[in-house]
Amino acid sequence: MDAVQCFSNLIKCAKLVALYRPNVHSYEKGSILKKLMCWLWFLIIHGLLWFPPAKVIAVLIIEEAESRIIPILAVIICFFGFAYISSLSYFALTKNFSKFCEALNDHQQRYGTMIKMPFIQKVNKIAPYIIVFDVVCISSGIGSVIIIWKKDMEQYVYPLTFDSLTSTALVLFTAVLYESIVASHAVILETIFTEISILFISEFTNLSKQLRVNIGIFNMKENQNSAALENTIEKLRQEFISLIDCFESSNSLVRHFLFGSFAIFIPTFCFMLYGFTRRSLTTGESVYLLLLSGSALVLIVIFTVAGAILSVKAREPLDELMKINVVSVTDKTSQSVILFVSRLTGPTIGFRVYELFTLDTNTILAALGTLLTYAVVMVQFSDSDSKKTTACPSNITLLY
Repeated sequence: MDAVQCFSNLIKCAKLVALYRPNVHSYEKGSILKKLMCWLWFLIIHGLLWFPPAKVIAVLIIEEAESRIIPILAVIICFFGFAYISSLSYFALTKNFSKFCEALNDHQQRYGTMIKMPFIQKVNKIAPYIIVFDVVCISSGIGSVIIIWKKDMEQYVYPLTFDSLTSTALVLFTAVLYESIVASHAVILETIFTEISILFISEFTNLSKQLRVNIGIFNMKENQNSAALENTIEKLRQEFISLIDCFESSNSLVRHFLFGSFAIFIPTFCFMLYGFTRRSLTTGESVYLLLLSGSALVLIVIFTVAGAILSVKAREPLDELMKINVVSVTDKTSQSVILFVSRLTGPTIGFRVYELFTLDTNTILAALGTLLTYAVVMVQFSDSDSKKTTACPSNITLLY
């Protein structure tokens, strides 16, 4: 099954929202004009993404209340994070997605169609409808916040205002347009990440199952056929190496998305918690930050859970290889097992976030520990401030 055709609908959506640049060959008619139009579309869409962070920085500069600087920083980080994810993912997908599809096709030519590839193809047929539904829901939610709490959000839409119906409509249009672009990029990248996870989790699981069955048959038989086991182990080892190569090519597609999501969620959560404990957030800001941090939290949960499952499944063959009775196998079989084990005990297999860390079971504990530690510290500071306030009497009479 051709990987390019499998992901074709998703890539069409990415091209439409300037998350993927169409391949324009120099020998095509009007290639220069087509390339110019592609770059112009990129500049328009991504210029819209980078404008809000610059505008909110202006809000930070003119903000008079020093106690509100940190909550406003949370909004700035969100805007910068969204623009960073979209722009870098644009170049990553354009450069590496075709290589990823070529790696999948090469693997399938040698070892057969991947188990979940037909399922992925069916899902991608309805992917445009899912993307549109998610974008409408997210944009409607943000638009509602702006309209309901327009006084609280007025400084963020500057230089636009809510003074007239026309100006209010323009504010709503620009906000919904911006959120639609951000949401469409996030949903497309999340779909790619989820499909990659499903694809490789299934393949690693199937490979472990084949090992389990063949090793179990070998250990149970009285007249053990070492040559058959040797061929099976070597074939599965080569298939495993091919899977790792395919998976490594997929890392380049989502690494900016993974890093940006973590970089958005953790500071936003911490700054939002600071604003709550200091009571320096308006109602509109609170709801807006809750929506942003909640969306980022959903992504982080999906990333950590899927990454942990994939990492565990990729190491499962090691448990099966440890069950081989090495006394009764040939030297060639023993060598294949050693090579297989050395790769399994080598660098952790999983989604890497800029070589900083790998998404595995430890990531869940590390993320929870960071957030809980900051939450406890903020609660302690809040309690200490309230005690200091209540400890000071309102009137003091000095007697001489």
